[in-house]
Amino acid sequence: MFLGEYTHNVDDKGRMTIPSRLRAGFAGGAVVTRGFESCLLVYPLETFRLLESKAQRLSTTEPANRALNRLLFGGAADVTLDSVGRVLIPPYLRTYAQLGDAIVIVGAGQYLEIWDATKWADQSASLNNAEANSQRFASLDLAIGGERE
Repeated sequence: MFLGEYTHNVDDKGRMTIPSRLRAGFAGGAVVTRGFESCLLVYPLETFRLLESKAQRLSTTEPANRALNRLLFGGAADVTLDSVGRVLIPPYLRTYAQLGDAIVIVGAGQYLEIWDATKWADQSASLNNAEANSQRFASLDLAIGGERE
């Protein structure tokens, strides 16, 4: 599971460093693709293959399904970590996410999000709004107590 928030930089060649505590999750490879709020998503290869399997079950006759496939798969790139934990973000993905030099890597459970630092500040402000959160998450059942597996 990927947790936490990390501030890093993109170098002149378009490489970013995966935080050392998160690297083991990408030992089998990684895929970086477009996210939903102009960020990038980085999946372990095996997790991305599960996503691909689910997407293949969607009917391509539905326009929303085709758009999702274009977003996730058309923008995807296989990446590998080099010996110091860096990955090369292709130029078209850096452009999509409007990445500057300063970025924020956010653990999101099964994947990482890569944000331009300025965009993340805006997103973070929205996430820290208690009133909005109580309305936004009211319909989700995340109760843990009393359940048995």
